Amino acid sequence: RAKLCRCPAQLDVEEVVRDSAGRMVTWTGLGFARVRDGAGLTFRVDNVPYPMDYELLLRYEPESAEDWEAVVSVSSRVLPTSSRCGNLLPSEQMYREILPHSQRYVLLSRPFCFEPSTPYEVTMRLQRAGVTQRHPGAFILIDSLVLLPRVSELPGFHGAEAAVRQEELERYQCLEVFRMAPPHPLAQACARLVCSVSALMHGGALPCQCDPQGSRSSECQVQGGQCECKPHVIGRRCDHCAPGSYGFGPLGCSPCTCSPEGSVSQLCDKVSGQCRCQPGTVGRQCDQCQPGHWGFPACRPCQCNGHAEECDPRTGTCLRCRDHTSGRHCERCQDGYYGNPVLGSGQQCRPCPCPGYPGTRHYHGSTCHADDETHHIVCVCAPGYAGE
Repeated sequence: RAKLCRCPAQLDVEEVVRDSAGRMVTWTGLGFARVRDGAGLTFRVDNVPYPMDYELLLRYEPESAEDWEAVVSVSSRVLPTSSRCGNLLPSEQMYREILPHSQRYVLLSRPFCFEPSTPYEVTMRLQRAGVTQRHPGAFILIDSLVLLPRVSELPGFHGAEAAVRQEELERYQCLEVFRMAPPHPLAQACARLVCSVSALMHGGALPCQCDPQGSRSSECQVQGGQCECKPHVIGRRCDHCAPGSYGFGPLGCSPCTCSPEGSVSQLCDKVSGQCRCQPGTVGRQCDQCQPGHWGFPACRPCQCNGHAEECDPRTGTCLRCRDHTSGRHCERCQDGYYGNPVLGSGQQCRPCPCPGYPGTRHYHGSTCHADDETHHIVCVCAPGYAGE
């Protein structure tokens, strides 16, 4: 299986992570890449074990009842050097394949010769078939690109004994199993033959190499080499976090738990766990309003009449009102001051002259207000004092 390279700025491709809760699994690995009509993908191939021809198989899943097509090219910046692949320039190989909506995979029309220690790129443009106008709302789900070895080229598949092996592979449809996503369980005869093919391609059995942090033990499955992973850890070697989790370490990985209302997706940074926030939301899980706002998830600006910048993120009550104001929205003067501090009034809170000012020795009032008719200041005296 080739590695899918997603460019960060490639807005026409989305990563669609799926789980199996309540529905049948129809994908392999991490999930799908959701590709817009006319956009492209690049697969990087850098782990080929044996120089030989490989069939290229593309697994996909349409979102609508229309056929698509893939324009595929294989390239490498390094010229092939092996005796098997040295006579073929990668840039010479290009495919144009129809992806019928009734199918879930397509075998590309010609094989390609890959060799070890050579990085390749398989680039494809995906578009609806038979139309010239691209549709921004049309997508196709791409599962994986699979390299299927042409086993007839292997040393153990020559001569009379090879004919028996080849006949068994065809009778039990051992190689066809790997075309579907996800692959069906192998028949016992197929398991033996696939082990033989793998041993020939890799020069013997492979070590498990289970990651000591992410796996529960150093042992792996005999077929495929899958190690037993700790919670939220994936990979054949259990060496990285599953999509939707972060913080790879001795205890496994932790769920991202991104807020469904405040985050762009359920994926987060693999190291820090930071979710990708919607505009106006903050926090590791994108579950808080940005400063100066309240009422998550319907975040709205704090209304403090210009006398405070922040308010309670749950209730909207303004915090630390300035300019001698108080109230839920800093809309009135605090005791000992008078005026109309509401934004737009043109007024501010002034100290009550009763007869001094708040904080002085001669101040004997508690509150005051301006008379609506005379505009004189009316003091409310402190206990034990009376006005003139």
